Amino acid sequence: MRFPRPTMMHRHALAIAALFLCPVMALLAQATFPTPILTSLAPLGGKPGSKVEMQFKGADLDGAKTLLLSSLRSAYSRSLPLEAQAGKKGVLTVQLPDDLPHDLYDARLTGRYGVSNPRVFQVSNLAVVESPGTNVKAATALKVPLDSAIQGVFKDGVPHWFAFDAKKGQRVLAVFVGAAFNSRVSLVGTVMDGAGREVARMRDGLLDFAAPADGVFKLRVNDLMYGSGDEFGYRLSLTTGAVVWGVAGEMVYGWNLPGGKVVEGLKVSQGQPLQRLQAEASLVSRLMADSPFHPYLLGKETESPEVQAGVTAVQVGEEFSGWFPARGTARVFDLAFKAGDRFTIEVVSQQSGLPTDPILAIESVKKDAAGKETLTLQADVNDPAASLPAPGVRMMRLDPLYAYEAKADGVFRLSLSDPLNAANGRRYPYRLRISKAGDNRLDHAIALHPTLPPVAAVGPYEMASANVWRQGMTALEVVLPGRTPQSAAAELTVSELPAGVTCLGGFVGPGQSLGYIGFRASGDAPMGAAILGGLKRTAFLSWAVKDTGREAMHTRIAGAPALGVVAEQAPVLIESATTGVQEVAADGTLELAFKAVRHGSFTDALKLKVLGLVDVAKAPELAIPAKANEGKLTLDMKALKLTPGEYGFILQGPAKMPFRREAAAVAGADTAAKKAAQAQSEAKKELEAAKAALKAIKPEDKPGLAAAQAKADAAAKKLAQADQMKVTAEKAAKDLAAKNPAKDTTFIVYSNPIRIRVKEPAKK
Repeated sequence: MRFPRPTMMHRHALAIAALFLCPVMALLAQATFPTPILTSLAPLGGKPGSKVEMQFKGADLDGAKTLLLSSLRSAYSRSLPLEAQAGKKGVLTVQLPDDLPHDLYDARLTGRYGVSNPRVFQVSNLAVVESPGTNVKAATALKVPLDSAIQGVFKDGVPHWFAFDAKKGQRVLAVFVGAAFNSRVSLVGTVMDGAGREVARMRDGLLDFAAPADGVFKLRVNDLMYGSGDEFGYRLSLTTGAVVWGVAGEMVYGWNLPGGKVVEGLKVSQGQPLQRLQAEASLVSRLMADSPFHPYLLGKETESPEVQAGVTAVQVGEEFSGWFPARGTARVFDLAFKAGDRFTIEVVSQQSGLPTDPILAIESVKKDAAGKETLTLQADVNDPAASLPAPGVRMMRLDPLYAYEAKADGVFRLSLSDPLNAANGRRYPYRLRISKAGDNRLDHAIALHPTLPPVAAVGPYEMASANVWRQGMTALEVVLPGRTPQSAAAELTVSELPAGVTCLGGFVGPGQSLGYIGFRASGDAPMGAAILGGLKRTAFLSWAVKDTGREAMHTRIAGAPALGVVAEQAPVLIESATTGVQEVAADGTLELAFKAVRHGSFTDALKLKVLGLVDVAKAPELAIPAKANEGKLTLDMKALKLTPGEYGFILQGPAKMPFRREAAAVAGADTAAKKAAQAQSEAKKELEAAKAALKAIKPEDKPGLAAAQAKADAAAKKLAQADQMKVTAEKAAKDLAAKNPAKDTTFIVYSNPIRIRVKEPAKK
């Protein structure tokens, strides 16, 4: 396992697929409407105050206007204008402001079809060195200074070589983790001295090197499997400064920390043990900003990593933060509770991005009159059960979660360990959270961009972005980790919306962990995008997957979600005909009316599935016939098996209609052709009038004849020009229309969020 892994690589793919995916017969066709998808960017970073030439790869990135940057560790965001480069296809230039904070950012493009998915871009003060790609041998190694960021792309499956000077005893660290940058590169490297002997090796994304003598050293780097292509970019920070691995309040963990002390045995990789430094907030902030690796935010420590043994008392409503013990030893707690207490025991570690797989043993403690303890196993908790309905993006869930309602006073003994990492000599932090039932913690919510279900049990799974078209709706899927059957209902909302967009809110029912927030764009909403407030995390598929039986799904936890606006009309607007919360008995049937406002040439029939109540394979469906504007959804409560309480859901489905991607350009060309035809008609009338005037002049009026002939000649010349302009404009319009035909395109349409209240069955 690699120590800095903010992505989640899905193990046991086939077993998980069986839990999460729908039967093929229940699936819908995939969407084909324009959606900005960014598959790679290069370079992966820049220096404040510099102008950076960036190459973007992907689909539907037409008309890219701005680069939207949002911090991965704060609420800071900034939109920067982009400039096209003459003669350089796909290359855009961005000026990084002098005051742009050092940080890792989600970078998104905003253009004609809204905002793209994010890729990672780093801003730091390190000198930037671009690898030319020709430095493929030791003899052609590129000389680089220390404290620089080496950037490149493996266009061919060959190593890149670099050379640097170092003084005896000087500590040099090189850091790059491809998964943290949405790169496919799994970087490996070695440092060699002047005699060609290996003196250091990169392990788990970190090279930690102390120069044995003054001299020139050569660094060789390559992808582990010698992969190549646009998605194999890297940014290797070669630094003599601090590398921060994690921050726990005022405690900083990392390597080469100024004044830091080594914590013996505290390893998170195959490299050197972590150092620990207690620092003031200003120094912590500076170290984090300057670190080449995005630090883990660990929460304020309850105990230091040196604590290894003993039984600690914890209480309901408390959160305890520590480090998994070494050598597989369990950290032990006693939890006392009273009759009637309802609480949840949750371990938070893997969901923070750490490569951990915790195990929690829960035992009931009984004491006899002599004080002798008897332990009875209550639960052995490993991975939580898969939740249904399941989110559209699969996310690994390895942190234990247990809910309990006490019938009598008692004590639980909790034994927490991370055996797999302990066997490899690694230790990671955890948080043990004991929450009262009903606590609605939304600070750990994860936003997703829902897509239509895949066409087969193994995929494909597509990358997505969130955009709303004029007079249309879209939705964000929201996953709430740590929810149990005891969890109360929760409202969902966001703020800081793009201009012209309204948030319709959302709702998660009791005991459920998935909800939807709806958005609607006005008919004049301007093109643009905004980073939404209220949600701090977003899960994205790093790369599209055709077949989960052959490929692993990589999901990155990004920062806050973004919402874009497409300044073109949506095919249809679907709304419930009734407002407010609709009530129904748990054994009854609820019929809901919906209306469809069709736009443009959309006439097709609609079939929309209910999302947010049950597994989509078993979800009810709303059908609206072709050209019709009304439909009814029937909810059978017995089939849905919903317990009494309030629930929220949304409708989603495909809408097919002809769509021309360059409609504005084609319309402009048509307009130009019509103007040219009008100009030709006017020129023809002008020539006819000039000829008539010429005929009316008497032969003896020589001056009049000459003037009239000149006007006729000028009119004839003008008509000839108008004829040519008409032919040219009509051909241009015809050619543009032929190159951009209207094609059947499948859009994803959503309804507004709907609330229902399920009541107890009527007594018989």
